Amino acid sequence: MALRFTGREQWGAKKPKSVTPRSPSELSGVAVHWFGSPRAAGSHEGCAALLRSVQATHMGPGGLGVANGGADIAYNHAVCPHGKAFTLRGFGVQTGANGDEASNRTFAAVVYMAGTGDKAPTDEALGTLAEVIRAWQRKGAGPLVKPHQFFTGSDCPGPNLLDWLELKPRPWAGKARPRVPVKDETPDWLLDFVHWRVAEGGDRKSRPKGLPKPIPESAHETAARIERMVTVMGPQESFLDWVAWRRAGEKKEERPRSVPRKIPKAWRDAAKRLEQVFANGEPPKPSEPKPEKPETRRIGARTTLLSPPRASREQLEGHMLARAHGDYTDANVRAILKRYVSVSQKAGLDPLLVVSQMVLETGNLTSFWSQVPRRNPAGIGVTGEPGAGISFSSWDKAVRAHVGRLLAYALPEGSENEAQRKLIGEALEVRPLPADRRGIAPTLEGLAGTWAADTKYAGKIARVANEIRAAS
Repeated sequence: MALRFTGREQWGAKKPKSVTPRSPSELSGVAVHWFGSPRAAGSHEGCAALLRSVQATHMGPGGLGVANGGADIAYNHAVCPHGKAFTLRGFGVQTGANGDEASNRTFAAVVYMAGTGDKAPTDEALGTLAEVIRAWQRKGAGPLVKPHQFFTGSDCPGPNLLDWLELKPRPWAGKARPRVPVKDETPDWLLDFVHWRVAEGGDRKSRPKGLPKPIPESAHETAARIERMVTVMGPQESFLDWVAWRRAGEKKEERPRSVPRKIPKAWRDAAKRLEQVFANGEPPKPSEPKPEKPETRRIGARTTLLSPPRASREQLEGHMLARAHGDYTDANVRAILKRYVSVSQKAGLDPLLVVSQMVLETGNLTSFWSQVPRRNPAGIGVTGEPGAGISFSSWDKAVRAHVGRLLAYALPEGSENEAQRKLIGEALEVRPLPADRRGIAPTLEGLAGTWAADTKYAGKIARVANEIRAAS
């Protein structure tokens, strides 16, 4: 299909405050976004106005995490649901959308103009999106195509595009380039390339000699992954932004765009250490923590999911039966809890935390989705859209799907035993899980903003768990 862009003048763009040049040949690839909020325009006639609104937000006070607003609308190009492409910052200009300086420097940004609650992209829109990606590659951008989620851990660009980006063969793939012959699995030039990309920002003036042309996709992938590891370890720009924001009171509306959705534990540990250094004038001496017995420690956001039972089945039953439990009889509730305790213990999860999550998600088995014939125990697949959610033919299947999915959140891929692997596989056949969610929640706090959008989700589960344990 012939790709035509609607220019800035045509959609009524404001003049940018400033422009940072960035040649496509300096990029590892393209990052794909969606608006999330706002939603798509009702018709194509409204798409230009939607872009003007987004640009005004990005350039206004506080836009893109900048006090006086960003330099321009954040993205390089846009594709609307009607299959039309728009020039935003355009080719040869550094984006401001990807989350931090490193990712903005190494990836272009293309946005799909829709958000939460909109229909899935049409074939026409996806075809245009693929053409825009190919246009960047023809101009010299590297072969990587990543969801915005890769850089920040957010849900962007939404479930439909996340699935599309995983398709094989790649929808944007053109004719295969000749493979670069290598001596072995780790060619001599690879580390030079990674250092150049990560430490030197891919500056053309310092490009190492001996790099092949074109650079193979596996090398770009290696550099991109290592750059992500460095960002998580800190101290990088995003870590320093977070420390400054934290000291200023962590106001939600002032949250820097570079700060990832889930703050790594290493960052929190480093911040505490820095506070102690500045307070005392010298680094603190390490001390051995005095472990408490699991059965006496209060449940909190940092309580581990993998644990022996912290409450008895009788306590679980006492809590649930003392409250309204929908259309289920007392015998039904006991049978469901018996299954939860059995499956959770075999998987290595604390039944108390699994059941507490179920109680929270279902309102103690009173919610619409928890009732027969749906039997959904934990909001699995429930998005708020009419009819969106997964139903189970029996509580045995429902419990196994819930426990297996929670286990996938708790365990990184490859660390599970055979029985755990089988249960996780069974659960993820019911509803797939993005790769970046595997192992993200060894403790309850990892479920906040991932299993559920609620940032206080972990504390709510902990509150239910402590109420159960308080029952005699």
